Amino acid sequence: MILTSMAMAMALNMAAMKGDPQDDARKAFNNCLVKEHNEAVEAKKSASEFNDQVAAACVDTRKTYFDLIVKAELGFKSKQADAIEYANEEIKAVVDSITTQFGDNVANGAKLQPEK
Repeated sequence: MILTSMAMAMALNMAAMKGDPQDDARKAFNNCLVKEHNEAVEAKKSASEFNDQVAAACVDTRKTYFDLIVKAELGFKSKQADAIEYANEEIKAVVDSITTQFGDNVANGAKLQPEK
């Protein structure tokens, strides 16, 4: 039992070292939005202007992340509509995190750090 657990832990560790394409896509999308956030903070944009900016920003990284989520969900035998709904929820969570922070940060000029 202990040997099996150790083997499983080693396999998970090795998989994590290789990188997860979906998590890499999430980070790329998040970091793109962080860049938009920081530029908007510097320009002292209003929340409304920033929300409009974010809605149109990072199209390529957003699509890559969306597509990988849908693919993963379909791999779990989810229905297409459910996979799309889940991907949209995940995209919204990343966007909401950045837009929420913008409201606080624009007043004091604070910038976000990209994920590594």
